[in-house]
Amino acid sequence: MKMYNFLFFLIFTSTILVGCKKSVVDNNAKILLYAQKIVDIKLNEPVSLTFGDDDVISKVIWTISPEINNSITTIANNATIEFTAAGTYIVTATTDNVYAQYTITVNNKFFQPNYGSGFSLIASKLVKININEPILFKVYNPSTNNNINWSTSASNGGYTIKRDNVNKTATLFFTKVGYATITASDGLNEQRRTIWIDDSLVLNKNEYKTNFMLGDKLQLTPSIELVNGIKKLVITAKTFRKYNCLSDAVLSYSNNLEYQIDYAGVYISPTTCIARGAAVCVNSFKNIAVGTHPFAVNFANKTYVGTITLDNFGKYTFGWNNANEVTINPLVL
Repeated sequence: MKMYNFLFFLIFTSTILVGCKKSVVDNNAKILLYAQKIVDIKLNEPVSLTFGDDDVISKVIWTISPEINNSITTIANNATIEFTAAGTYIVTATTDNVYAQYTITVNNKFFQPNYGSGFSLIASKLVKININEPILFKVYNPSTNNNINWSTSASNGGYTIKRDNVNKTATLFFTKVGYATITASDGLNEQRRTIWIDDSLVLNKNEYKTNFMLGDKLQLTPSIELVNGIKKLVITAKTFRKYNCLSDAVLSYSNNLEYQIDYAGVYISPTTCIARGAAVCVNSFKNIAVGTHPFAVNFANKTYVGTITLDNFGKYTFGWNNANEVTINPLVL
């Protein structure tokens, strides 16, 4: 099922905001421009920058010189840029007449993402998908050399799929708005991604979907809720970074049978607003069987896996080793 709860979305990266920083010129030395990387950038490699900290609420204007051969996605005081041609580019962030800039150098090598050694499924896009827009899904590090089995559960119905068994990819086209969960199985393991299909004619113009901010992390807080004498495991997710507007909603999807939660991104207001805070979302599981089960968290197109155990006395225990990006506290309740 799909759950809309409170707040948020930018593309997630497991690298924390450290490394390069440059003070602004003129009158506000407290505001810094942070860049994850500014040299030896490869073609189509995402370059993430943050202007100031989470307390910056004014609209940030981003400019790139020269203006060609790049695409930029912005949210609040963050930007992600991809360059399609080698060269030297100057990126400038401006707010309230205060600015900072970086000179970024791009080489002519193509970016090859590192998806680790585990079986993974990557989607070319998660949100703001248009009707009939081709979305590519690709499997990395399958456990076997067999063809990948693809399946789709769509809330809206209406899709077509083109499989490429050689490259272990699938391209999907959706004909109706809504959300869909795509599953890829190599015979031993499976991975899922949940995506959202929009229609500009029916969208609420006051809502805007985007990815998680650079360096964002997720804090999961499990608790027990008693409803009509039945225990229910409740997991509250909260972001480390702040997002615009307290009326925003987290996109999330949970499958109660497979102990998996997908956190794909955030609803934010298209206009700058003063109210900013962490994005929050609540998921719940009921009828969990006694025993140990795989527990998976999909956070911005990356999967974190641990276990969840329920003993005969009603105690829940989480096995979790991903505290750098997704924390769970308490682990026992």
